[in-house]
Amino acid sequence: MSKQLKSTHNQFKKNSKNTIYKDFNKKKKSHKEEGPTFIEDISKRLGLPADVLAGAPIITATGRNEICIENYKGILEYDDKLIKVQTRMCRVCIEGKHLNILYFTEDEMRITGYIQSISYL
Repeated sequence: MSKQLKSTHNQFKKNSKNTIYKDFNKKKKSHKEEGPTFIEDISKRLGLPADVLAGAPIITATGRNEICIENYKGILEYDDKLIKVQTRMCRVCIEGKHLNILYFTEDEMRITGYIQSISYL
């Protein structure tokens, strides 16, 4: 039992460089320039902005006292310091003081108060 076994790990690494891992360190091939996306193509043909077709939220801030949010789905949380709104793409969180939803319709709302931050979650 005094016979020592020799490890084949180094031999394996040497052989594997020529097989499975040979392309690992090569740079990736650059893709050809892609054409416009489906939404961009349609918006160009219809003459409409791509964000409107995609349903992206449009947030218009007027100073620090008023925000208009378009293309929203629902109100998640509402008090005088925090308003969370769900849009198709993300959640919009408005933080401030004395926040108030002045009005809201199916696709637009106006928030007033002292707005400290707007964040996307």
